[in-house]
Formats: sequence, structure tokens, C-alpha cells
Amino acid sequence: MTYREQIRALGEQAAEQVTAIFTSWQEALISTEEAVDLLAAFIAGANSRAVALADLSLAATLMQQMGVPVATLGLVPDARDVARLHKAAATILAVPDVTLERVQRLARAEPIDAASTAFSEGIKKSPHVTGWVRSVSGSGCQLCDWWRRDGQVWPADHPMPTHKGCTCSQVPVEKGRA
Repeated sequence: MTYREQIRALGEQAAEQVTAIFTSWQEALISTEEAVDLLAAFIAGANSRAVALADLSLAATLMQQMGVPVATLGLVPDARDVARLHKAAATILAVPDVTLERVQRLARAEPIDAASTAFSEGIKKSPHVTGWVRSVSGSGCQLCDWWRRDGQVWPADHPMPTHKGCTCSQVPVEKGRA
């Protein structure tokens, strides 16, 4: 399974987990406060797994490129994630006609975004990387293809533009190969 497929799978797992929480909330088996806490916690957990996966994927990609062992960087999720996700869950559940699909969309998009952010941060921090090129996912849109700029090598500290649900990824360019 590719990195991109694993990140999508994390999003789908998160969507499945929030389904049970949302259903319990709708059936009044749990309070709104409990639902908000659980939604934030489960999505934050998915984000943590996505960050760890991004860290491992970057190390594996560099090992493959260089042919020597490369350590992970010990990337960690943003410490503000739980508070931000708590606010997002509270906001969504406060919508009078909130749907399961809306809650699932949040759960799916969050790990994808967390992984992208972590991978980008790893590229900036890695002593082995001078830049990156955009790899457009198979379902990449016209905007993603335009952002690719025909394989332009971007500096390591240049952030990769994304949109919600974007599964494009950065391919690091090893020092000496740019």
C-alpha cells in the first residue's frame, strides 16, 4: 500500500469512528459535550497517526533515494490540534441540520491535512533535502496540476499549496541531485 493510500485509509478509518459517535449523539445516548470531546479526541488520534506516517514515509523515501539508512525526524502533531478540533466539532454539532456526511468530511480531511503539513515540515527540517517536486495524485484536479508547474523543483522551505482533501504529495530532492 502506498503512502497516499495509507493516508486515505486513515481518513476513512476516522470517518468510520466518528459515525458511531455521531449516531450515539443523534440518538441522545451521549450528550453534546461528550460527542464534541470524543470527536475531537478521535480525529486528533487520526492526525497523530498521520504525522507519524508522514515522518516514516519521508525517511523511507530518502533511504530509497540515497541507499543508506535515514532516521525519522520525530515529527509531532501540532499541540493546538485538540483545542482546534474541539472547536470544530462543537461548531459542526451546533448546526441545526448537521449531517453525518459533514462530520465524516471533517474526519477524512484532517488526517490528510496533518500528513501533508508534517511531510512538508520534515522536508524543511531534513539535512538531506534541498527541495521538492509536487507529485499529483491520480485524482488530482486542474489546480493541483497547475501547482505542479511541470516538475519544478521548489526550495525545501517553500510550503506546498494544498486544498481540503488534496492527496498530492511532495517528493524530496536529495542534496547534490537538485
